[in-house]
Amino acid sequence: MDSTADRGAFVEAERILAQDVPFGSYEYISTRVFGRYVELLSMIAKSAPGARALFERMVTANGELRRLVLGDPLVRRTIEDGVGLYLLGRDAIDEQSLNEILTAADEHARHRHTQLLAETAGCVSISSAPHHGYVWTGAIEDNIAARRFVMQCLGRLPMLRIEQPTDEALGTITEAAKVVDRLLPELGRSALSHTSTVVVATSVEGSQYKSLTVPGLPGVIFLSPTVLASPVSAAEAMFHESMHVKLMDIDYAEHLFAAGFRPLSSPMVSPPWHSGDRKQRWPLDRLLTAMHVYTGLAVFFGRIDLERRRGGVTDRSEYPADPAMKYQEAIERARYLSNTAQDHFNTFSAAGNSFIKWIAETQEPLDAPLLQHLQSTATSE
Repeated sequence: MDSTADRGAFVEAERILAQDVPFGSYEYISTRVFGRYVELLSMIAKSAPGARALFERMVTANGELRRLVLGDPLVRRTIEDGVGLYLLGRDAIDEQSLNEILTAADEHARHRHTQLLAETAGCVSISSAPHHGYVWTGAIEDNIAARRFVMQCLGRLPMLRIEQPTDEALGTITEAAKVVDRLLPELGRSALSHTSTVVVATSVEGSQYKSLTVPGLPGVIFLSPTVLASPVSAAEAMFHESMHVKLMDIDYAEHLFAAGFRPLSSPMVSPPWHSGDRKQRWPLDRLLTAMHVYTGLAVFFGRIDLERRRGGVTDRSEYPADPAMKYQEAIERARYLSNTAQDHFNTFSAAGNSFIKWIAETQEPLDAPLLQHLQSTATSE
């Protein structure tokens, strides 16, 4: 196809993924998510003074203030831990820490109009753009908010060591966010809006990773120094992981899985590109988030390929040498996963099945035939 037709297909796919309601629009998704956290605060307000004060503030808060407070990953984690403590009887957090963090979040909103974690931990803004979050620096760790955030990260990811990013790394992250914005002006903004905190971390004990997210830490992405080698490699990682945290928020807002779903008892899928390795068997929650990410990456690499062919930017030395192949790989994997997901409709809620159908319809205009060898290898257990 000629590049004009290609561009039209990518622009439309990007618009759908960035703007559609209920699964694309950041404004819609975040409003739903923040509303759910206000509901959770109401459930523990009688038990925790800090929760009560923050609940009263958030009930009347405008969208900007709710984003500032309830977009903070530590505040979200703390509210959920409070529900675990008071309603489920879990030893998720002690009452003193819960009240200190939520009281501090309320005070920061009321007096400073700042995000609790960003200020108390000395985080650095990625840029002045409002949809760009913060980078964890580790500059301040002698307070309850910073200590608990580190504990929550390492408790879930003991194989990582959180690093203090160098000035060069901070500059690369800033440039990476600009690359995402330039390549995907709508979808990049939407995805990055869901990322509140970027953490630079290295592997310990021989484990290897490039970038990741983890359930239970909404809005947090982890980048290894490896992906910070260039703005474009960092941009790919930031966009990739931001699409993951966006899917977490979509699920939180819409409840994509049938009641009672648990990853450990999920039907398992074996993606053919992982055949023979330790990542071979995926539960359906992992399939769903990968389907979402690969669809976004198809648009990302497709736009890079268009730029290369059109010669829109003079310096291409840092760009991937094979964006057309990466695009083909991403769209083939995305289509395989959406086709496979449709075979497990009973595992998903009505919203989840609508989400899968929406993703599949978004993929249709993107020009790449599904390869014959990508046949379903789904199994149940």
